Amino acid sequence: MLDNPGQGDYFSGMRLSTLIFVIALFPLAGCAGFGQQKSIDELSRQVAELRISVSEANSRIDDIGNKTVLLQEKIEETRAEVENLGTVPAAPPEGLKVVPLSEEGGKRVPAVKEKGHGWDKGDVLRDASALYNEGQDLFMAGRYEDARMAFSSFLGSYPRHTLSDNALYWIGETYYSAREFEKALEKFSEVVDKYPEENKAPDALLKVGFSYQEMKRDSEARAALERLVKRYPGSHAASIAAKALGGLKGER
Repeated sequence: MLDNPGQGDYFSGMRLSTLIFVIALFPLAGCAGFGQQKSIDELSRQVAELRISVSEANSRIDDIGNKTVLLQEKIEETRAEVENLGTVPAAPPEGLKVVPLSEEGGKRVPAVKEKGHGWDKGDVLRDASALYNEGQDLFMAGRYEDARMAFSSFLGSYPRHTLSDNALYWIGETYYSAREFEKALEKFSEVVDKYPEENKAPDALLKVGFSYQEMKRDSEARAALERLVKRYPGSHAASIAAKALGGLKGER
């Protein structure tokens, strides 16, 4: 029981004022919560956009890298052709009949330089070179499907050509650039299996790892990159793989 009756009225008034004040705070708290959620949603949207931008930037970097490699290939091919032009052809062996082109009915005898055969320098059929160059040019123009057809035609006509591993590799790149990673993986794996000792094998194995990574199959990506570092330790592809492995291990 209170000693002073007026004191009860005072405390009642205090409780009522406090209640009114707390109730008044509810809308403000709701506004603050709504404002925070709106800020979080905006940040999430910006992060999503940034991820898309990074993905697009990486694709452009890959595309520039591929075109740089193709240009380097063209430079090497041109250098080889220039060297061949400066080569004096050897005289035919004594007693060998030289058949003029006219006696062959105007047909060119295919003289394709093949793996495992001792063809002379400069014997590569111009048609083979032209077809491979067409595939390169189409790829550089971003016409991936047409480039794929040209490289596939090259492989169909010259399956044992010295550039057969290159052609198969670039077929894989046409799929990779089009973000068809399952098909790209199939072609890159084929390069590694068919041509393990050729110059494109390390690059193909690197793209096997990257294809797995794009498909979110990180354990298989890691295995492919580790295989590359172990099998081709001195290659440029192996140095790229080593850096990529650092990123994958950091995600564990």
